[in-house]
Amino acid sequence: GHSMPLLATILLCVPLLAEFTISRNRSIGDRGLKQLAPALEQCSRLTSLNLNQTGLRSQSVLTISRLLRQLRSLTHLNVSDNACGGSEHDKTLCAAVKAHPSLKCIVLPFRVRLDVLFKRVRHAADPTTTLSNVFRG
Repeated sequence: GHSMPLLATILLCVPLLAEFTISRNRSIGDRGLKQLAPALEQCSRLTSLNLNQTGLRSQSVLTISRLLRQLRSLTHLNVSDNACGGSEHDKTLCAAVKAHPSLKCIVLPFRVRLDVLFKRVRHAADPTTTLSNVFRG
């Protein structure tokens, strides 16, 4: 958490960044992602965002949805091994996924109900979009 402002400043220096991985850092959490989001939104060529095992909870679903609306070049999103999803915010995530023009692969926590998400997304413009949950004990 406390190093997020510095990381956000660094991200602003590389607006042409194509891939960003900050996985396996559970201390980031909802607050850290919220601090990083404005800088990530400036990375207009970002194609891959890996937030695996970053301590995200349900509140982060709103931040992720906002990022999806801004990052139009994103093709891969990984938010697995987090406790986000399974909340009232899932509908917001569904709408953001459905409206996204280039997303090809989404790896979600088990708590996000794929049956609900898939029903909302299957009519998306690109039928090759894949959705998967990560099942881990």
